[in-house]
Amino acid sequence: MITLLTLSILCVVGVALVSVALLLIGLPFAILFGLLPWFLNLAAVVLLVKGLLDRPFRWENLIPAGAALLCAGLLKWLF
Repeated sequence: MITLLTLSILCVVGVALVSVALLLIGLPFAILFGLLPWFLNLAAVVLLVKGLLDRPFRWENLIPAGAALLCAGLLKWLF
């Protein structure tokens, strides 16, 4: 028969295991979403330079840089 003490110890151990598992899963995602706008800004600059240096120059070459910049701004605004 499970006593109240045994049940409470099992619950405390279960809560500790669940919180450690959520920490191990959630921490990399938090770091990723924190750094993603900076990486998108860097990609926007690289794509802008690439679009400007393409020959012959066309405005369509700048669309990926604009999209990366808009995504970075959206992520900064959301988070």
